[in-house]
Amino acid sequence: MKNRQLTLLIFACLLNISSYCQTTGDTVAISENINWKEFLNRSDMVWKGKLPDNWDRGVFLGNGCLGTIFWVNDKGAFNFEVSRGDLYDHRNDGDGKAVLYYTNRLPNGHFELKLSNDIPTGNIRLDLWNAEALGNVKSGANNYSIRCFTAADRNVIVLEITGDTGNQLHWFPDTAKSTRKNPPKGYMPYPPQIIEHKDGISVSVQEMPSDDQYHTAGLPEGEYATAWLRQVQGNKVTYYMSMGLSYPGRTAANEAVRLIKDAQKAGTLKLEYLHRSWWHSYYPKSFVSIPDAAMESFYWIQMYKMGSASRQGGPILDLMDPWFRPTVWPAIWWNLNIQLTYWPFYMSNHLDEAEPLSRTVWNDRFTLAKNAAPYQNDSFAIGRGTGPDGRTPVGGEVGNLPWVMHNLWMYYRSTMDDKYLREQLFPLMKGSFNYLQHIVIKQPDGKWSLPKTASPEYTDGVENSNYTLACLRWLANTLIIADDRLKLNDPIVNNCKAMLNRLVPYEIDNASGFMVGKGMPFIKSHRHWSHLFMIYPFHEYRWDNPKEAPLISKSLENWITKPQAFAGYSWLGAASILEAGGWSDEALDFLHSFLRKSPQPNTLYREGSPVIETPLAYDRTLQEMLMTSYSDTIRIFPGAPSVWKNISFASLRAEGAFLVSARRTFGELDFIAIKSLAGESCIINTGFKGPVKATNREAGSMKDMGNGIVRISLKKGESTILYTGQHIPDMNLQPVSLPDQQISWGERKPL
Repeated sequence: MKNRQLTLLIFACLLNISSYCQTTGDTVAISENINWKEFLNRSDMVWKGKLPDNWDRGVFLGNGCLGTIFWVNDKGAFNFEVSRGDLYDHRNDGDGKAVLYYTNRLPNGHFELKLSNDIPTGNIRLDLWNAEALGNVKSGANNYSIRCFTAADRNVIVLEITGDTGNQLHWFPDTAKSTRKNPPKGYMPYPPQIIEHKDGISVSVQEMPSDDQYHTAGLPEGEYATAWLRQVQGNKVTYYMSMGLSYPGRTAANEAVRLIKDAQKAGTLKLEYLHRSWWHSYYPKSFVSIPDAAMESFYWIQMYKMGSASRQGGPILDLMDPWFRPTVWPAIWWNLNIQLTYWPFYMSNHLDEAEPLSRTVWNDRFTLAKNAAPYQNDSFAIGRGTGPDGRTPVGGEVGNLPWVMHNLWMYYRSTMDDKYLREQLFPLMKGSFNYLQHIVIKQPDGKWSLPKTASPEYTDGVENSNYTLACLRWLANTLIIADDRLKLNDPIVNNCKAMLNRLVPYEIDNASGFMVGKGMPFIKSHRHWSHLFMIYPFHEYRWDNPKEAPLISKSLENWITKPQAFAGYSWLGAASILEAGGWSDEALDFLHSFLRKSPQPNTLYREGSPVIETPLAYDRTLQEMLMTSYSDTIRIFPGAPSVWKNISFASLRAEGAFLVSARRTFGELDFIAIKSLAGESCIINTGFKGPVKATNREAGSMKDMGNGIVRISLKKGESTILYTGQHIPDMNLQPVSLPDQQISWGERKPL
């Protein structure tokens, strides 16, 4: 059993003043008693008897770039779809209006492995801790064991078949074109893939030529290639599969072959060691355990999915990432999908895996400026769907980039990296604000209003769209905060203050609350809560303000009582708004509705075509039940349902760069442990009913503000424990007991 000790030195204070937290002189240690392998194994996905038979039940593996999802197809063969998250087309699309056909995500192909003429049966388990699929399969007269993993440190998939060695892997390439229907006139796929053999390694090469017939004239040539090798040892067949991508250039085939050679030279034992080392370091960055097996398992499968789909230095996440399926949305979507996709990364302390979003937006800033024409000299903007370069007309959804800035602000607030704020985020926020500043209309009465802009996806144009107003207000307020933090005295601050003073108020209907925009009340069921962004995620309107709470309640009720058009993320957005107001049991009902109605048995999600963001956003909603942090206040168990008597979490990352741990037993909060990574101060709404006590702090560094709320100041690297009562509680953190609740995702929904 792995025990990780965090020892906190305790200093006695000389004075005990009633207006400050009491401190102790005892030495206290938090013991994280977590056997990670055993803990994660209870969340493994399992297929028993009936093997996965389609994408919705498939077993998925990935390393943040390359991935595979496999199942048994209708021919009785194992079908391994192989793709890369950065496999995008590069055709000429001058005005950016045909992104879904010219700079779109491309299909690649799949392998088939047929063991016999019979349909295989057996069991497969996706081992989360080791990030590998293990199975025992019967096909014909033979029994086989199967193991597959996508190496964490290189773009290689390893597949081992132990038993009969007569099996062969066969490659079936896809046509190199967009899977979106109704392409423009004259649109042609690239030439078919060609299979070559290099040093005993098979490689299927897809050329992306420079040719007018493909709308690529004047552009560099490109290439992608899939390679594979079969190796036999005794009764075991090992397959190495890889994929190379080069643009510009035609080096992908050589890259794929080199990856195979290097993997073969390293051997499966070394590949396994390096692979497992990465994953065993990944999971313990944070810990969550709740008394609901299906919900806890779903949470940790999404943590696995995040590590499989996104890595530092890797491609930005689109709607599928490595697990390709023919789609009508072969692009990156900026009006909800990209934002929700990255929401759970920040609080779960997986900032490295969130890095592709911040890097991509910064690298695309010159394209974002072109999008903002005719204001490209000082502005940035983005529309709805793009390739990785961010190129697209803005259209009416002018709030999309400000919402992305909110994600990047959460990224910054999780680190308090002022260098990043100064050199990248502040300039991006300025450019985003400038674009909106250019389009406001100055009215004769001195007020500033908005022209027709969108409320995704309710309308493409309404005056004073509440979505756009909320994004603009959040951006103006945040620029003021950032400027004060950096002491820049940037002239943009005066513009922001003028905007906040003169901008028209939100459009509100007395009967139904926040409207979509001027003259447009919310009257029809809709999956997107874009008209309620001032409530969530921006928290401009808050439940704890007695003047605002009735309006929040009225607006939320008007939305959720029209659920006919709800999609998966609708249930999650509603739950997040409810739990912020302490409606935790109602929020739990919405989470249960989401799990029953929305994800596939393997926890992937699609609305016809795959959309990865919704299951990931579930994790953020669950995290917010345990902890929230905004407006410089950390709230502990703000939305924990009453039926969750026992909860444990560790190292959730709060804004201000704090790592927070807490435990609740028998419905009562035992303790809160907090560590500062940046030396910031904050307010903590502890939820304690009695006087709050603290360890390891000098008198005066914590102020008790009453009602369980304390103001805390910690130096960088310092930690403290908050508690109440006469004695420091037991500091053991371990998984919540789940007797007789071992329910598995994979083959079926466990609900």
